Amino acid sequence: QFVLRQWFLDTLVYLFIGLAVNREVAGIRKIQRHNDEMTALSHISTSLTKTLDLSELTSQVVDHIFSLFEAEGCTIYLMEEGKQSLRVISARESQSDPEILDQILNSHPRVGFGMVGYVAATGESVISGNAEHDPRAIHIPDTPFDDESVMGIPLQAEGETFGVLWIYKLDLDAFDQEDLQLAQIFANQVSVALSNARLYEHVRLLSETDGLTGLLNSRNLLDLTERAVNHAHTTKGCVSLFFIDCDNFKKINDCFGHPVGDKFLRFFATILLQGVRDGDVVIRYAGDEFVILLPNTNLEAATLIGERLIEMIRVTTMEDNLALHTTISMGLATYPKHAVSAEDLIKHADDALYVSKRNGKDQLSVYVPSHLSCNSRQL
Repeated sequence: QFVLRQWFLDTLVYLFIGLAVNREVAGIRKIQRHNDEMTALSHISTSLTKTLDLSELTSQVVDHIFSLFEAEGCTIYLMEEGKQSLRVISARESQSDPEILDQILNSHPRVGFGMVGYVAATGESVISGNAEHDPRAIHIPDTPFDDESVMGIPLQAEGETFGVLWIYKLDLDAFDQEDLQLAQIFANQVSVALSNARLYEHVRLLSETDGLTGLLNSRNLLDLTERAVNHAHTTKGCVSLFFIDCDNFKKINDCFGHPVGDKFLRFFATILLQGVRDGDVVIRYAGDEFVILLPNTNLEAATLIGERLIEMIRVTTMEDNLALHTTISMGLATYPKHAVSAEDLIKHADDALYVSKRNGKDQLSVYVPSHLSCNSRQL
């Protein structure tokens, strides 16, 4: 009986020692995990500050999400203008089905609806161990019904939510509160980096965009033309370029004032955009002068487009109790027929424009070398 009692006591001692050791090991592992996570976050924070390019930054964020949480899906949403819905700026799926990813990329969750919309509306994080059966969830059409765990964390700047970081794993109860806390710390770093990148993008767009019409400004002209010419050279294709002047615009300014003149220029820019094709680039060059770059377009096709634009402008009236309308003068040059470089193409289209203006306006002139006469087409 004594031996049995001693054996029982020894067993209890060993059991308590084992439990203590296991608890100690678990504590050490927890500390080690925490240290690993903090080290990873430190490296991530450093890497996120090295770029202001929005596309590169979001790609890095998704990479880090997959590494930190062994995630199987990650989506970054940003608030759309008006703050009624969100758009996807980056998404990745471990599943290889491109149709599923396409559905996610084209989704626009409404603020206040579904789990993503809830995070955007409230600025509160969510975690769910069974998202498909969570009453807050709204299923994305044409995507599979899988067992999945999700976390949604708001992206915030100056106290306002501007996006949502969405993470998921194809398993039930795959995330715990420690994961959520880590994700929130990570999201804070991402928010700062994204805010900086968006500010940089905004400033860049302001420097490249005409504030009155919203078109690209003249700073873009040479770079875009060089790219188009280089592509045409490689593919043995063509590039055409219009210089356009709004005839008698000065009279509109002088008669009705600059506010009306500005409104007319915005209206004029809209008509030009409506008259070109997808892929063509409309630029406000200066004042009432505009440029249209037509990649992969030969002289004959460009001439038809130019004639159509002249007719569109001629018959269009700005309805503002003033019934304002105008005509346009156009100059056209095509690479490689009229130019050997982007600079030549721009200059020769400009030269052709002045032939149109000299010959009475309301017409399209095609560039020819100076020892010949420019070919003007009057409609």
